[in-house]
Amino acid sequence: MSLIKRLFGLDVASHLERADRYERAGKIGMAQLELEGLFEIAGPDDALRKQINARMDALAEKLQEDAEARGVEALKAGNLQQARYYFNVALSKLGEESPAGKRILELLSSLPDEPIEGNLENVLFGTDAGVDFVDRQRTLEFWKSGFPPYKEDYYFNKALNSELVLAQSEQVAKCPEDADARFNFGVTLAQLGLVNKALDQICRFVEMKPDDRDGRYFLANLLADQGYDDEAVREFEKTIALDPGFHEAYLYLGKHYLNLDDTQQAERIFTHLLSLEPEGELAEEARAQLDGIHGESQTRKAKS
Repeated sequence: MSLIKRLFGLDVASHLERADRYERAGKIGMAQLELEGLFEIAGPDDALRKQINARMDALAEKLQEDAEARGVEALKAGNLQQARYYFNVALSKLGEESPAGKRILELLSSLPDEPIEGNLENVLFGTDAGVDFVDRQRTLEFWKSGFPPYKEDYYFNKALNSELVLAQSEQVAKCPEDADARFNFGVTLAQLGLVNKALDQICRFVEMKPDDRDGRYFLANLLADQGYDDEAVREFEKTIALDPGFHEAYLYLGKHYLNLDDTQQAERIFTHLLSLEPEGELAEEARAQLDGIHGESQTRKAKS
């Protein structure tokens, strides 16, 4: 059972109610998350476990259909990164030899390489040394601060060809099982704005070091940056499970529940954060978020 659910005492009935509500709202990934949490606390009740498994199978099918639909929508909108992501999500739920799997493979193969990322390997192994980066310990803070990654092609290519990036890419190529090298390369790619490329590296890092708090937290931030709120919530929860004292993760988890329109859960999390840290910047932000939730609730009551 995840730490957040233990903290707020959510029981079987609460999980089922929330799963139903998410499914009705079309938030299949979050409904699936609730059922996974329910499975962890179901105990030896075979009838309940069979019920949960049946619902999870049905949701997995819906998740595949939803991911494919989102991919098609992103493709029509010209967002190739989003389309590629959702098609891969859909494909992961299917066998590649199934009719639906073959259809999605055809959609994936039809996507053109994006100009910069498609040529990333050639650019990374160029010879022109260029600009350096801030210290790696500050990379995440630098990226989260909103400082824009390199936009102009000249400086972007200079950055990609810097000695640091070349050294990091070569280390990953030579030692693919070096988890720390993947983490360093991932945060550097994120700083450049190549978030999908960064996700590849950080996902591999987390596979190698599933109990690394910083890796989980950085993965959650990357997913959130790309708008994958369902997946970000999962990773923020795992981050907190690894380190219950990591107060900043509570704040971002609460914000992403707000993005998913789950004000009830967001309110619980912000309230809990205030109990852990009643003073300071995080407390001020949590109070502001709670004030916003309460204000919207009062407005809805007044209109009704």
